[in-house]
Amino acid sequence: MLSYQLIRSVKRKTVGLQVKHGKIIIRAPKYVSEDDIANIVKSKSLWLHRKIAEQNAQPASQNNHYQKDSQLLINGELKTLDIHYGLFPEITLHQDTIIATLASKLKIKIADDIKTRDKYVKQQLEAWLKQQTYAYIDENLSLYAEKIGVLPKSFKVRLYKSRWGSCNSRSELSFSSLLAMTPKWIIDYVIVHELCHLRHMNHSTKFWQLVALNYPNYDSAKAWLKSHQNQLQWPTI
Repeated sequence: MLSYQLIRSVKRKTVGLQVKHGKIIIRAPKYVSEDDIANIVKSKSLWLHRKIAEQNAQPASQNNHYQKDSQLLINGELKTLDIHYGLFPEITLHQDTIIATLASKLKIKIADDIKTRDKYVKQQLEAWLKQQTYAYIDENLSLYAEKIGVLPKSFKVRLYKSRWGSCNSRSELSFSSLLAMTPKWIIDYVIVHELCHLRHMNHSTKFWQLVALNYPNYDSAKAWLKSHQNQLQWPTI
């Protein structure tokens, strides 16, 4: 019998299965019995075994720390992290390097405390990723919305680690700041995907037909996200 982590929710209406880092996560409504959940897991065992094998076969993420020479995926390309000190904190890109500049006044405060320094680097990188993602979506969302014929009420960008975007019944869209780690054409796909949910709040055949009509390359985008999922993880400290 496959082992899994069970997360129950009062608001949830369906049972969802996810494989993350080789572990099975089940999200279920409060009213679904343990036996029913076990039967669902059993019925999906082949799929679950395949997903676990795929993830275990992938190389481990190289970015385990926010330290000099760590590897980060930015705009779909691996960048080497370099850490400097300067007058002002900032993140800059230079060829194959992403440079995190910390305020000089922190140098004495941090000293040899690597964990504290990593915390500041992490905060700067997260703010920068959010800014980059927001700027691109802000520039392109209305173009795709007009093409599809929908009108989103608003959008926001947050650090979501388990989803790229979402759409609610109030026509409000949300996007993960980690999209800045992917190529621009992947962000375009996620934009189209969420906008199409304004027409179809599901993943029905009609939904995917609308996605295909407005983003024919969507299969390639899904495949890219799947093949790079290990590199798109955001480590914690």
